[in-house]
Amino acid sequence: SSDLISDAASKGLPAAVQALFVSGALRMGSGFQTKITSLISRLNNLIYDTFPYERFVTLCYCELTHSASGLTLYCNAGHCSPIHYKADSGECSSLEPTGSILGIAQHQKFSVEGVNLHRGDILLMYTDGIVEAQNENEEQFGEERIRKILREHTHDSARTLAYRLLEEVQTFSAHGSYSDDRTIVVIKRDQF
Repeated sequence: SSDLISDAASKGLPAAVQALFVSGALRMGSGFQTKITSLISRLNNLIYDTFPYERFVTLCYCELTHSASGLTLYCNAGHCSPIHYKADSGECSSLEPTGSILGIAQHQKFSVEGVNLHRGDILLMYTDGIVEAQNENEEQFGEERIRKILREHTHDSARTLAYRLLEEVQTFSAHGSYSDDRTIVVIKRDQF
């Protein structure tokens, strides 16, 4: 199975159109079982050709394999680095970008990396509206707060963790002036 998270640089209707376009293109492309790098490269070229004024899109695409090791392949095109919580050590690591933002130039190269999700491990994907949420003092929510909440709720379900994090961000930014779309995807491995 595959999961992805994406964010368009534009706002309003142009961003909605881009999001629909990216979603449709990925659904069509993934049906042909192409390599992840080829899929993202083709998507990059499509965005470049189709949106001459509002091109920039970030995206992180993850493919969860059925291997016993819990191998998860990912391509991160300039998106906020997803956080991988490792249950056996309690440590968090980041899935850093493996390529640039989509739509900047044609024929960009993207690479694929892999991580192993073991039992109890969590993969947390989010948009910049989470990490950049501001309080009344223009202080950002930040990645450290995200990691702290993640560690405090590792025994919760993926759904509960997502709700808790959204609730914390909403409370933190209730009196702030900056607001952006907020999206969270939580993947938790419960079985061997």
